[in-house]
Amino acid sequence: MTSEKPSQLRYSNSQQCGLSSDHRCLKGLEQWHPEFLDWWHEWDRRFSEFPVYLRTAVSVERDGWAQFGYVKMPDYRWGVLLAPQIEGRTIGFGHYMGEPVWQKSWGTSGKAETVIVIQGDTEPASVEHNVTRQNSTSLYDFAIYSR
Repeated sequence: MTSEKPSQLRYSNSQQCGLSSDHRCLKGLEQWHPEFLDWWHEWDRRFSEFPVYLRTAVSVERDGWAQFGYVKMPDYRWGVLLAPQIEGRTIGFGHYMGEPVWQKSWGTSGKAETVIVIQGDTEPASVEHNVTRQNSTSLYDFAIYSR
């Protein structure tokens, strides 16, 4: 167990899954994880004394995902973040089928986020627009309400 206060933990020397070389992920983890541990600490000052039964991912292979056991929260490490690279692996479905798999996640303005944002924004708006159209008493009312 570490004697460090939760908010002082650092992962820059981590050797797990190349985490120390993924600066964007490392920066996010260094910000989020200590805050998570501080939150636990606020709930109960003795939280670090008691082990918690957790499902811990130790690898992304078939047998690695469901390893259950007791661990004290300050000792829990979030190191399994990347799947091992498989040479020649291709995407098996969708628009990018047959292309090489992506070895890095997209940036914050990447395609995945754009798709999620557009889907999240347009689908509820479309439903709301149809309900407004169906419930309007006239075209004038519809034009006013759908702005």
